[in-house]
Parts: sequence; C-alpha cells; structure tokens
Amino acid sequence: MTVPLVDLGGMHIVLVGGGGDIGTAMARQFVELGAQLRVFDRDAAALDRLRETLGAPAQIEVRVVDVTDETSMRAAFAAAGDRIDGLVNAAGIENPPMPIEDFDLAMFRKVMDVNVTGLFLGLKYGVPRMAGAGGSIVNLGSTGGIKGAALVSAYVASKHAVIGLTRSAAVECGPRGIRVNAVCPGPIEGRMIDAIYGSSPGQPSEQARARMAQMPSRRFGRADEVAGLTAFLLSPASGFINGALYPIDGGISAI
Repeated sequence: MTVPLVDLGGMHIVLVGGGGDIGTAMARQFVELGAQLRVFDRDAAALDRLRETLGAPAQIEVRVVDVTDETSMRAAFAAAGDRIDGLVNAAGIENPPMPIEDFDLAMFRKVMDVNVTGLFLGLKYGVPRMAGAGGSIVNLGSTGGIKGAALVSAYVASKHAVIGLTRSAAVECGPRGIRVNAVCPGPIEGRMIDAIYGSSPGQPSEQARARMAQMPSRRFGRADEVAGLTAFLLSPASGFINGALYPIDGGISAI
C-alpha cells in the first residue's frame, strides 16, 4: 500500500500556541494540506493576524486560551468536540539571557508554567478526545531539551521536561493508538531568536552571525521547515513513529 507522504485531508487538528512565527507557519501548512484546524492562543490580536494572514479560511477556528489555566484549557478542548485526530502543543516562551545566580524566581516559574504546565494540560484534555480512534500528538521541544546552554536555564529546564512528558505519554498512550513525538528546533528565524540574539527582522546581530558561523548549516532555520516536519508527524505516513525526538537544527545537536 502506498501512503501519500504528507496528507492531512479530513483530519481535525488542534494547534495550541498558534499565534507566533512557527504557529502561523504550521497553521498555513495544515490548512493547505486539507486539515480542519482549531487554534488556541492567549493573544487575541495574534489570532486575528493569523486569520488575516491566511485569508480567513473556513477550515480555521480560533479561540483565546490561557494555557497555564486549567479551566481555560478544559473549556477550550470541550468546545473542540469529541473528535481530535491531531494535537500540536506549541505554546512556549523564552527567558531573558542571564546567569542562574541572577535569575528571578518569578520568571523561572513563568517559563515553566507556560512551557511545561501548558503542555501537560494539552495532553490531559487532548488525549481523552483522541482515545477512541487514535491520533498523533506533536510537542514542540527544542535542542535546548537535548543539550545544555548557558544563560537560558529556565528555558532549557522546561524543554528537558517537554522531552520527559513526550516519552512518558508515548509509552502510556501508544496502546490506545495515540502516537506522541517531539520536534526539537534549533535557532529558527523570527521573534524569539531576534529577542535572544538582539537582532531585528532581516538584520541579524553580530552575535547572531557568530552563532550561525558555528552551525554546520551556516544559517538559522525557517518556520516553514518546522511546520513541514510537524505535518509529517501528524500524517498517516508516520504511523509507526512513536516516542521519537526530531532535531531540526541545521546539525548543531550533532556537534
């Protein structure tokens, strides 16, 4: 039997954290590949921009959701109906670069709350709506979840937790026909990488250029490349992949 490489036609997908650069790229590709899409994000303006960017297609519904609030997440998934074929947990924030000894505890807790608690709640309320017919879950990790990095302790700790949740959920949910994998981007062009390296759109800083020079690819990645990998992991073509981590980082995790 030949399976199309990437086909999301007829799939009902929930994208948690769809207002950023990567989320927008995912939404565009999922719709182009035929999915019915619900997008959750805490930023109402970002959701409006997403619909405008994509031309307000009928396949997309958006909802303002606080991923750190259980009541908000429970209500959002309840409104998504009983059928979810694919779930992407992509909500996340970074921390301002600083040494551990100078790190503010409130900021540490905020990063962990969004990046870890938010993902946990996505699993908690998404899995029951997939258990009947199976499906695919993709968690947005990071190369920061595979190796350490200086000055971003909260972010790295949170992404290591994402990997742990992914592996645990894969083992727990696999017998119910639910696959759980993680996509682990390295530096990806967009707002987050500009904030980390002090760049501006289209104008990489000296620090960003130095980082690119250290990478085997000699460039940062693009959001559409992350979206393409995520679409593959949601699709039937990846049906025997479960509990896997996919670096998409231009080779930096190989160093």
